[in-house]
Amino acid sequence: MLNFPGTVMKLPYLFKQALLLTILLCLSFAVTPVLAEEQDLQDTLRRLESLLEQQQQELQLQRRELAEQRVLIQQLQQSQKTEPGEPESDLSKETPLSRLAAQTDPDEAPPAPVEDKKSTGEQLAVTESATIESATDSSATAGQKQARAELARREEDASLGIEQEQSSIQEDPSNTTYDMDFPGAWHLPGSTAAMKIGGYVNLALINSFDPMLISDRFIVGSIPPDDKDVLGAKSGTDVTANQTRINFEVREETSQGLLRAFVEADFYGEGDTFRLRHAFGQFRWVLAGKSWSTLMDIDSRPEEVDFEGINGEILARQAQVRIFPTVGESMSFKLALEDPRTDVANGIGAKGRGDLIASVDRLPLGQLGTWNSRVAFIFRDLRADQAGPSSPDGPGPRIEDKPGGSANGWGITTSGRKPITRWGENDFLLWQVTYGKGVGRYLNDLNTVGGGDAVFDPDGKLRPLPVFAGYVSYAHEWPGDFMFLKSWRGVMRSNFTLSWVDINNFDFQEGNNYNSTIRASANLIYLPTANVRFGAELLWGQRKNKDDGKGTATQLQFSARYDF
Repeated sequence: MLNFPGTVMKLPYLFKQALLLTILLCLSFAVTPVLAEEQDLQDTLRRLESLLEQQQQELQLQRRELAEQRVLIQQLQQSQKTEPGEPESDLSKETPLSRLAAQTDPDEAPPAPVEDKKSTGEQLAVTESATIESATDSSATAGQKQARAELARREEDASLGIEQEQSSIQEDPSNTTYDMDFPGAWHLPGSTAAMKIGGYVNLALINSFDPMLISDRFIVGSIPPDDKDVLGAKSGTDVTANQTRINFEVREETSQGLLRAFVEADFYGEGDTFRLRHAFGQFRWVLAGKSWSTLMDIDSRPEEVDFEGINGEILARQAQVRIFPTVGESMSFKLALEDPRTDVANGIGAKGRGDLIASVDRLPLGQLGTWNSRVAFIFRDLRADQAGPSSPDGPGPRIEDKPGGSANGWGITTSGRKPITRWGENDFLLWQVTYGKGVGRYLNDLNTVGGGDAVFDPDGKLRPLPVFAGYVSYAHEWPGDFMFLKSWRGVMRSNFTLSWVDINNFDFQEGNNYNSTIRASANLIYLPTANVRFGAELLWGQRKNKDDGKGTATQLQFSARYDF
């Protein structure tokens, strides 16, 4: 018989047992799909990791190609140039040379950021772009691509007038401001240094219409008197390539700053042999070696076809130690101790204690401004020995029983370059004026002919020669519709220059001693591109001696030059 109340009492227990059984069955069905899904997910992750590893290997290969193109990219980023004139002493700051030096091994890929997905995406985009570029021009080498990119940059600069401005400014390798990007250089493997080779090949054709003692240049001091036949004076045509020069420069990043070394030579030595022009090292604000004198102002020099240059300008290269500490953004200060050689008219020059030179500039040309002005001072210790009667080859032998002489020399020079826009946007007025006693050797003409510093008087006393010299020049750039420039691309410039040298001779000097010279020139210079220059120049000069004897000469010069 069914016990109904007992059965009713057991219902909650049976219900709990059935519910528990149902839950266990559901869990058994639910766990199986989860395990299957987890297994599929693990397989998928393994496949993704394998694919990612393969892509990373491909990315490494592409990064190697990017490393070879890094120099080209840096050259195109001209807007990120380091400010010139301040040597970098903090190597934590990235400079063009440090970036160039970082590429010691083109097969070594740079570290890739793994946390920043955005930068990784950008890098992949750059890689893809470089890969496409390489695929579209696989026949061109990296050097050819770089050359074409450089040509495109120059064409863009020329359209903006940049190429013309750069080529109209004289180059001074010893200048304290220089292009920190070091274009055209290549890295020296295994070091933090980079090197660049430069120079030019020049052919000159010179025709002298009148006799000159030196006919392959226009040296006004070598013009003989018109009424005298001087042995060795000749007219005619000279054709020479000995003005050709070559140089190389090395820069290296050190823990204390940038180190520069520069060496240049031409073929103007005896018998077209090699002649040293520059050889110096520069570290931070110290320069030591042979280079342009600190008394010079390269920025105010007119552009000339004549290799000799202007007779009344300060022009000398010699050994020196120079410092140029930073004194502000608008001024430049230089102090140097230079070769003290003395040039005496009737004696044999000796060495003093060193020529002390100081100069102050207002904003060197280039990126810092369009005009400049400069003042420089020199103090000299002149020394010489007395010599016997002179000959055409120079002073006679030293007189042993007569004491040598000494004197103090000094000089001041001021120069500058100012834009004149009345007849052209790229026209300039250039000038230099120099006065002093015993500074003739620093003047171009007197340095060439000799004897410009001092002279012995009849009592054996060394007397510094007072000298006044200078020049004024107008530089004009012809407009683009002038003559053949309408159809031929290029830049044409002219320079009109007047220069003088005047010595205040002593009464005891001989009549044939140098008294004064004057020089006038006009030229036409055409640059079809930045590295090619053709020039023609007409020159006239006159020399006057102490006895009023005069001689004049005219010369016509042509030149063709290729810079590299």
